[in-house]
Amino acid sequence: MVGSMDKALEDVLREVDSLPEEEQRRIARVLEEEVHKARRAAEEPRGRWARLAERLSRESPLEGRSEDFLRQVREFRDGFLFAEPKSVD
Repeated sequence: MVGSMDKALEDVLREVDSLPEEEQRRIARVLEEEVHKARRAAEEPRGRWARLAERLSRESPLEGRSEDFLRQVREFRDGFLFAEPKSVD
């Protein structure tokens, strides 16, 4: 079974290699997600928050965004300095 799976994966990867790079990345993300789903199904059930934390650790919400957008997000993030509030007496 392992040999036939290796052969099938090699054949599919050769086909994927001929696709545009963006499509290759999309297929890789789908494949990775399916592997994670299969592993989760094989594991014992975990709590909702643990599943959410795992999902967030795998995702990259800013992937594929323009440099201008990333700069704006960083400026927004950096605007939240943890300074002590001034007391109003």
